[in-house]
Amino acid sequence: MTLRFSAGARAGLLQSSGFSGMFNRGSCNIYSGAQPASADAAATGTLLGVVTANSLPLTQEVQAAGAIVITGGATAVDTVTVGTFNIIPDGPVLYNTSTAQTAADLADAINRNGIFSASVVGSAITIKPIPGAGAAYNGLALTSTGGVTATYGGGTVSGGVNSVNGLIFGNPAAGVMGKPTTQIWSFNGIAAGTAGWFRFIGSVADAGGVSSTLVRMDGSIATSGGDMALSNISVLVGAPNTVDRFNMTQPAQ
Repeated sequence: MTLRFSAGARAGLLQSSGFSGMFNRGSCNIYSGAQPASADAAATGTLLGVVTANSLPLTQEVQAAGAIVITGGATAVDTVTVGTFNIIPDGPVLYNTSTAQTAADLADAINRNGIFSASVVGSAITIKPIPGAGAAYNGLALTSTGGVTATYGGGTVSGGVNSVNGLIFGNPAAGVMGKPTTQIWSFNGIAAGTAGWFRFIGSVADAGGVSSTLVRMDGSIATSGGDMALSNISVLVGAPNTVDRFNMTQPAQ
């Protein structure tokens, strides 16, 4: 058994997302052949099916987003607020040398809050809720206070779309978390072949190419003894199949 996590997944585990936060309402692609050497690599083999809730059509999440462009500087950014929630709770971010450096510092502060993430290009910051929020923040005002001046793309957080028929996890117990008994994880074959490996992806879209940022977990498939157990690893077009076991264990030491 060889579970492999992408760079994006490892970053999420080391920051504030956690396993369930990253993969809840995601999906699982079933491929033939052997898994790639890295979960950041492009998918290999033939895509045999996509595991969703009850084999239903999947709608992948679109993260809502808002934009801040730092345009001038004096003193500090005291708050950045989505609706009424301040997303830099550690305190003001001081103006630092240039608008670009201040934007970078502000993005770092936002990334520490655990609920929103930020990326920066030059003096422009794109702010998104962490995966799983879907449309929850659509329409909320994006504002800031303090001596640093800024403009806002549209003035609101917008564009979020909820995931539909994604996979959910049960509550952890004794360091083990798995698929809940209340949801069937299954797929109908879209190509014929022998299932060899899977790529579990987060709720947001993933086309399967090379990536250093997307959340992924790759593993082996078998009827027993693999990272994932399928009732039948011989996949036929249109034939139903179920995931019988999928547990994640966090050792105590």
